[in-house]
Amino acid sequence: MLSEGTVAPTFTLPGVVDGAPRDVSLEDYIGEGIVVLAFYPADFNPSCEDDSCDLTELDLFTMQRDVDIFAVSTDSVFSHRAYAEEYSLSIPLLSDTHGEAIDAYDVVLDSDQLLSERAVFVIDQEGVIQYAWSTADLAERPDIDAVREAVSSIGGDSTAVGRYRVGHAHYIEARRAFTSAMKSFEDRDWLIAQGDFQRAMEEFQESADQFESAVRFAESEPLEQGFERAQEKATALWQAAEWLAESASEYASGDGKEADELRQDAETPLETARDIGEPPDPDDITLDADGAATEQSTTDPDDDALDAPTDPAEDEDTSEPGGDADGDPGEQDDVDAAVEDVSVDDEDTTERDDADRTGNGDTDGVSSAVEFDVADDGVDEGATPQDGHDEPASEEPVSADTGSDDADGEDADGEDEDIELDLKDPTE
Repeated sequence: MLSEGTVAPTFTLPGVVDGAPRDVSLEDYIGEGIVVLAFYPADFNPSCEDDSCDLTELDLFTMQRDVDIFAVSTDSVFSHRAYAEEYSLSIPLLSDTHGEAIDAYDVVLDSDQLLSERAVFVIDQEGVIQYAWSTADLAERPDIDAVREAVSSIGGDSTAVGRYRVGHAHYIEARRAFTSAMKSFEDRDWLIAQGDFQRAMEEFQESADQFESAVRFAESEPLEQGFERAQEKATALWQAAEWLAESASEYASGDGKEADELRQDAETPLETARDIGEPPDPDDITLDADGAATEQSTTDPDDDALDAPTDPAEDEDTSEPGGDADGDPGEQDDVDAAVEDVSVDDEDTTERDDADRTGNGDTDGVSSAVEFDVADDGVDEGATPQDGHDEPASEEPVSADTGSDDADGEDADGEDEDIELDLKDPTE
C-alpha cells in the first residue's frame, strides 16, 4: 500500500457514473478538490448484506461538495452496473480489469485471482495522499469516521482563499452580464436582457457555490465571516437575476402585468445585496507565513448611499442601469436601477435628474472582521459592453417618438413633451 505523503498515481478507467458507462480520468479531479479513492475486492463481496454493502457508507461522500469519490475493483462495467442498482449506489464504480490501478497503489490481493485488497486513500488538492488504509480481510469495512476526519483536516485558510478566488472570478463575470442586462432592460431589448440576466444568474450561482466552499475550508473566524457575506451577496443577486430574466421574458411576450410583478419581486434580493456591499478582491486578503488570515479592521458599507427601489408609478426620476457612463459594474447603480422607473425626459429636466440620482455610493468592505480593500470588479475605465449590445449609456437624455399629439411627435406648440415609458405594459 502506498504511504501517506506519497504523490497519488493517476489513471484512466472505464466505469459506471450515474448509471451510465463512462471513462474516468483521475487526473481531471486531482487539483480541483479532495479525492477519496476506495478499492474493494469485488462486487457482491462477503461484507455485503441484504440492505447494505461495503460501499454504502462511503457513498454518502458523494453528497459533499469539494469531495470526489471513486470506487475501484477488477470487475467488469456490466457487473458494476448490477451492483450499483442492487444497492442504490451513487458512487462512480471504476473497472480495473487489467489490474493497472490496484498495482499502482500496491493493493493487489494475494490470491489466485486478480483481486484488490480493501483500501481507502484520501488525496488532497495538491495530489498528495493524506490518509491511507488497507486490509486483506474481505469482510472488513473501512472506518468511515477516520475517513471523514481525514477529509475534514484537509483545507485551511490558504485553500479557502483559493476557492474564494475562483468564486470571485465568476462573480466579476456575473456583474458584467448583469450590467449589460440592465442596459438592455432599459432599452426594452427584452430578449437580449433575458439572455444576459440568465448568464448572470448562472455565474452568480457558481460564485455562490465557490464562496460556500471557501467558508467550509476557512479556519479563521474573520475569513469565514467575510466569505459568508460574499456568499450571501452572490446568492441574493442570483435570485434577482433569475426574476429579472423572467420579467424580461414576460415583457417580450406582452404580459406586462406579470412582468411588473416579477420585477417587483426582485426588490427584496436586490436590497439584501445592497446591505452587504461588494466582495473583496482576493489579492487584498492577507495571509501570514502559516497560511492563516490575519484579523484586521474594516469599514462597513455606506448603507445610506444605497436607496431602496421605487415604484415606477410613483417615481419619475430616471436612472442609468449599468452604472456610470463607462459601464463600470463596481458601482451600485446597476443594482438600484433594476426596479426603478424608466422614463424619457426633456433636456430641461436633465440637470435636476442628475442632482437627484443616488446609489453611486461606497461599496467598500464585506465583513466586519476582515479588511477587504474592494477592487473595481475587474472592469477598466472605458470598458465596452458585451458584444452585440448597445454602447454604454451616455449622460444625454433619451428621446422617443411615441405618444405625441401629432404625427411628428410634437405638441401643438411644436415642443417635444416629456413621455414616460411605463414598464408595466411595454405594448402600450
